[in-house]
Amino acid sequence: MATKSEGIQRLLQAEQRANVKVAEAKKKKQKRLKEAKDEAKKEILMFKNNQEAAFQEKMAKSAGFGDDYTAQINKQAEVDAQNLDSCLEKNREEVVNWLVGIVADIKPEVHRNYATCGFAA
Repeated sequence: MATKSEGIQRLLQAEQRANVKVAEAKKKKQKRLKEAKDEAKKEILMFKNNQEAAFQEKMAKSAGFGDDYTAQINKQAEVDAQNLDSCLEKNREEVVNWLVGIVADIKPEVHRNYATCGFAA
């Protein structure tokens, strides 16, 4: 009987040692996971900072481009407006005479619908 109780004691001690080893392994695993998370956060932060710096650099380069383009468009619009004004001044009298001629030259005639219905004399 003593050997059975000694065997049981050995098994209990082995189980306790195994439980201790499993607990240690769990702690090590948790520690590695935490370190991996911290490292991943650092890498994400570095990547984010690099991307932000690249974005700011591109924005700084393109900031002047928009102003130049806007000034170019405004200059072209001004040139077009001046061309239209000069064309207007050049053709003003001709257009006014043409409009007055159309308005003043009235030729009375029977409307075609009135004429086709047999009401015309």
